[in-house]
Amino acid sequence: MTFEVVIAPLAELELANFAAYAAEFSEDFAAEQFRRLNHVFSAVLAESPLTWGPFFVTGAPYHGYLFRAGRRTQFWIVYTVDEEKRRVNVLRFWNAGREPAAFEV
Repeated sequence: MTFEVVIAPLAELELANFAAYAAEFSEDFAAEQFRRLNHVFSAVLAESPLTWGPFFVTGAPYHGYLFRAGRRTQFWIVYTVDEEKRRVNVLRFWNAGREPAAFEV
């Protein structure tokens, strides 16, 4: 049974910023990244969200999935899992190049 993936408003804003960033390279690059992100949300996190351990900055109950966009850019998809409701709550799409101490949920 799959989990419902819900994206929080802050994560949606970060994803929109990423879309603008990716489009600066090319529309093809942006489209490929969002195809990959769709797979992460609809297959990887929806089917097995507990595969990835606690997010290194915060620890449990937050999980982190590292998404690579291109050769040098990486983003943490930070989420929680509600097993009872079968829901994955995506809280952040956080640039991994930022200082960990700056992270907030």
